[in-house]
Amino acid sequence: MAKPTLKTILLTTICLAAITVLIKNAIIPWMTDPIKKLEQATANRKKQINNLNKLKKTAEQHSKRLAKLNTTGFANSSAEAIAMMGEHITQIIKQSKLTETEFSRRPFEPRAIVKNGPKPIGYTVSGIGSVKKITDLLFLLQNDPHIQRVENVSLSPISGSTKVRVNFQFISLVIGTKYGEFKGTNSQPIRPKIKSEARDLYVGITKRALFQPYKKKAPTVPTPSSKPKTNRTPPPPGPESYKVVSLSQWKGQQEVMIYNTAKNETKSYKLGDNLAGGIIVMIDYRQLPFPNKPELLSQSRVIVSIKSNYWAIERGNTMADIYQLTPEQLPENLTKAEL
Repeated sequence: MAKPTLKTILLTTICLAAITVLIKNAIIPWMTDPIKKLEQATANRKKQINNLNKLKKTAEQHSKRLAKLNTTGFANSSAEAIAMMGEHITQIIKQSKLTETEFSRRPFEPRAIVKNGPKPIGYTVSGIGSVKKITDLLFLLQNDPHIQRVENVSLSPISGSTKVRVNFQFISLVIGTKYGEFKGTNSQPIRPKIKSEARDLYVGITKRALFQPYKKKAPTVPTPSSKPKTNRTPPPPGPESYKVVSLSQWKGQQEVMIYNTAKNETKSYKLGDNLAGGIIVMIDYRQLPFPNKPELLSQSRVIVSIKSNYWAIERGNTMADIYQLTPEQLPENLTKAEL
């Protein structure tokens, strides 16, 4: 057998090296890469399935809660619920021993919380009565076992009378049966009673006679003083004297009610009016945290334009609590207007 030449050995070595590189860089990846991709895709699908299962479980829990909450609604349909809600308000007015003819009840449609979700319904209620009976009315409504909320309450005195005028919105939800039927057992609802310990917590409102007509005190005899008294006029009321008590909307018209605690009077403002050194541009009904109390949610605020910035005052706060809105806090329509 002939001994291989050096040239043959070199060619053989080069061929073996080339084959090794080809197998390592081409054939092996060609065989293993699809397997790795399938394994990665399988892991991703498992993760998605787990997330969907968690979401499904959460949705089922929420559906059960909504089904149970539906048992405290007025009815399963909007038309029936609005009718029953109006009758219920009338019964509460009578229970408070107020005169039904001195009250008006106008149905309105509040802004939906979630698209295609439970439908909000409500009434705008206005009437007059004594402070005690009006307090009874608000107590009974706020503690009513139905799913409800009392909003935008404003009280104002009536000149020459011991009665006051009250305005508020009574809101509920129509959940319906699309989330399923509640199969559990509900405890008997506790209906509020005027003669109860809970009602006694409201006694301070009537005892302080906040809305009674002003009675001038009898003049006191001045005591001699070593220093002559100088006439001083009281300073003008500050921003803390003006409180946002109502942010309502009726037939597309938005209205801001400001209560002047110094003069004990309420004034109405509309879009375009001057307020707090700026111009009212809108009432924002988004649910947002209070600026200084993020653990509490505010249901509405008035937004004013001051120079090139937007400022807001939450309902229930005073003008002293006005704060500047950041671009992230602006409502969508104001953001589009800037663009």
